[in-house]
Amino acid sequence: MRAALGAGRGRLLRQLLTEGLLLSIFGGLAGLIVAKAGVSLLLQLKPKNLPRLSAISVDWPIFLFALVVALGTGLVFALLPAWSTAQADSAESLREAGRGGSSGMQRHRLRSVLVVSELALALLLLTGAGLLIKGFLRLRSVDPGFKPDNLVTFQIQLPESRYKETPKQTQFRQRVLEGLTALPGTQAAMVSEVPMSGAWVYHNIVIEGQPPIPPGEEPEIDSRSVMGDYFRTMQISLRAGRDFTSQDHAGSQLVGIVNQAAVRKFFPKENPVGQRIRWAKEPGEFKWITIVGVVGDVHHFGLDEEEDVALYTLYSQSFQPWKRWMTIVIRTHQDPAVLVQAAKNVVWSVDAAIPVSKVQSMSEVVAASMDERRFNMLLLALFAGLALALAAVGVYGLTSYAVTQRTHEIGVRMALGAETRHVLALIVGEGFRLTLIGTAIGVVAAIGLTRLMSTMLFGVRPTDAATYASVAGLLAAVSVAAGYIPARRAANVDPMVALRDE
Repeated sequence: MRAALGAGRGRLLRQLLTEGLLLSIFGGLAGLIVAKAGVSLLLQLKPKNLPRLSAISVDWPIFLFALVVALGTGLVFALLPAWSTAQADSAESLREAGRGGSSGMQRHRLRSVLVVSELALALLLLTGAGLLIKGFLRLRSVDPGFKPDNLVTFQIQLPESRYKETPKQTQFRQRVLEGLTALPGTQAAMVSEVPMSGAWVYHNIVIEGQPPIPPGEEPEIDSRSVMGDYFRTMQISLRAGRDFTSQDHAGSQLVGIVNQAAVRKFFPKENPVGQRIRWAKEPGEFKWITIVGVVGDVHHFGLDEEEDVALYTLYSQSFQPWKRWMTIVIRTHQDPAVLVQAAKNVVWSVDAAIPVSKVQSMSEVVAASMDERRFNMLLLALFAGLALALAAVGVYGLTSYAVTQRTHEIGVRMALGAETRHVLALIVGEGFRLTLIGTAIGVVAAIGLTRLMSTMLFGVRPTDAATYASVAGLLAAVSVAAGYIPARRAANVDPMVALRDE
């Protein structure tokens, strides 16, 4: 119409480009506002070990990058249809108005290709998010090997100036334990490396009676010093032998307790109780440690990590005076937070200059060990949700446009006897056909790309059929719902009005 009234191609191009750029600028600004709020939200959900958190922000470089992308998108996706419109013959366009034509069909195919691409990308992201969610739920159901409920932990670091020798360290620990166990309804223990805290100490060992191994090639074992009723406090099961007792002290025989992983590796066909081991790199006279018990495995390095071989020894029998750090673990029948101040007072009654840090429940420690997986899952789920929303909008827009273009056809069909359900099936069916094509392409892409996520998954195969079926069903349901709204509007068209539409 504008061209027939004398508008030149340049004028038409400028108009459409101006509209596209204005939409891009306002859309980009709105996106930046959402991005700034989104970054603040994501930083609250961040893993604790995520590096350079202070550098994560929506700053000027990000603003300029987003502006360039928005303007570039506006230019590309406004220029192509604008150029196509400007090249069209005005008289031919007027004759084809309301009935479509070859150029209209080409534009419809292009829109269909874009919607199919959106659907395929949405399925790809939804599949990745679904696999991560399923793996995360399975990870949460893993038995850690101890009972984290009603446990509170905090850390203490003894200064070397006043606690250089092991006897002084032992005296401090004993007095603190006596004070903590005197609190109503509590069990208390100390451990140098609490599970899932990220702390560990390895030693090379020599096992008595086994073939000699060249120096430097001795097997390693995770060394964990404990004190108090540690295994009962943590509720780690005793599988063989005995627990530490009051008869095990600094002047008695050195004793240790191994986990089942150590039994499987070092004593697969013999009873480990009574066997003796020692540190391989030990100065002076050899000090043999007699194994007196076996306890169950715990997921010390995370729920997704198998337990390594470990040896529990007593602080009081330690010849490692450099181990001045410790984590105090308290089990209580009431809210652990209630005991925090009382526990601090016990520590300060022994030494008022000792700082108490990292107070947290054991449930929080376990949850923190899954922070990275949880963060990855939330990020991908967020992107998948946005992609699904864009795909739904694309299906809705394409279906709505098709309804507008085919109003005359729909009127003819209804005048010839087509019922509402036939019109609904016609319109929704075309959108569903695009959904099937997008789903098929997305499944093929997901099978190839989700294999790259195998290290991020737990207990789930990248080709998990149930996840693919669920995601495909969700995408189909959303697409049908998005196409049903304009289809319902088409089915309610008055045939006489539609026949007069040009």
